Amino acid sequence: MKPILLLQYRTDKTRDHEQHCIANKLGITREQLDIRNVILEESLPTTQELSNYLGVISGASGQFNVTDWSPSIESAIAKTYPLMDEIINQDFPFFAICFGHQLLAKIYGGKVERNKDRAESGSSHIKPTSLGQASPLYQSLAPSFYASNGHKDSVIEMPPGAQLLATSEKCYIQSYQIKNNIFTAQFHPELDNEDVRYRLNLTPEYCFGKNIDQVLAEYKDISQSGIVLKNFMTVMREREVNF
Repeated sequence: MKPILLLQYRTDKTRDHEQHCIANKLGITREQLDIRNVILEESLPTTQELSNYLGVISGASGQFNVTDWSPSIESAIAKTYPLMDEIINQDFPFFAICFGHQLLAKIYGGKVERNKDRAESGSSHIKPTSLGQASPLYQSLAPSFYASNGHKDSVIEMPPGAQLLATSEKCYIQSYQIKNNIFTAQFHPELDNEDVRYRLNLTPEYCFGKNIDQVLAEYKDISQSGIVLKNFMTVMREREVNF
């Protein structure tokens, strides 16, 4: 199997955990991920090398926000833009999570803003739209499900031509699709309840004055959200077979 390119935007102790969780939910080993850290300015594949991959995943970030990144972070991220343009041009399998979901909107003509009324923390009730229910990303999922969310910024306008796939009560644009193979999620399908426990042990400041058990007691069962990444694996494999 070709490797899957993972673009990471983390430099803290959550970096390895994100890699583990994404690989686990995809049903692959971490060695099958080609991990490039954008913030650390690790070398990126050229546009010609994109065909060496089964697909691309753009990860999340608890450290940086689209609405207030520094000039140095903006400069590092801008180096991904030629690759992103080629992904869009080829309709290459791409899945963007949280920060990645916001970043794709910002790059391609959508709008991202900081609004505490749209911010989410904990488990969110995700409702696929009619288009979402028909999308390959949400096959085998219930009409609604719970997923982990943690964000300050929110997409309030999708890129032109994007289709809304899922919503939540506080953050209307939870997931969208561009063309046939490019998907996003504001929520975290790579995390289940035990993953959240582990992550909170790494970053207890996100408990906001509560202990970990108190935080998790408020969580719903988020295990179904991982099906989204399994479905993206199917998208990647089917495109590879049919390409």
